[in-house]
Amino acid sequence: MRRLALLLTALALAGCGGSSAQTTTTNAAAPPGPGTTLYAGGDWAVVLDGDQATAFHKAAGTWKADTSAAVKIAILGPHPGGTVAAIPQLAAELSAKKPLIESGMWVDGNEMTVKGGGLTPTKGTIYGAPGAPLTKGKHVAVAYARTAEHATAVAWSFRVG
Repeated sequence: MRRLALLLTALALAGCGGSSAQTTTTNAAAPPGPGTTLYAGGDWAVVLDGDQATAFHKAAGTWKADTSAAVKIAILGPHPGGTVAAIPQLAAELSAKKPLIESGMWVDGNEMTVKGGGLTPTKGTIYGAPGAPLTKGKHVAVAYARTAEHATAVAWSFRVG
């Protein structure tokens, strides 16, 4: 419920020029594999398997990948395959036909504190930076967003030079 309130506050404040609200997610076991569960909250989960992220929804006691494409995520930065500084800013644009109620972002499996906002409840942006410099080499980022009924998770990789 806290995530919902924070995201709705972020979206409401965005019309006033911005927000410092953040989403908070937790690591938990249970959803399907293979891969690493980045987030499990209620009936929703995000799993990263290599460079592939999947949003799952539990319905009638069964976890199923959400392949509806009802929630869209556009990567704003860093560009997939790009090379960046050790503390890059990550950003993603989120959109859906129904109100967005939850979002999150991870780098190398570690949750980032993100800020966000938008002009409408169905379109927004989340962004943030890692809390410490990243090592040289390849890194994998994941962005996640959902409505009450559907979710999407997108993974991409970039390099620190």
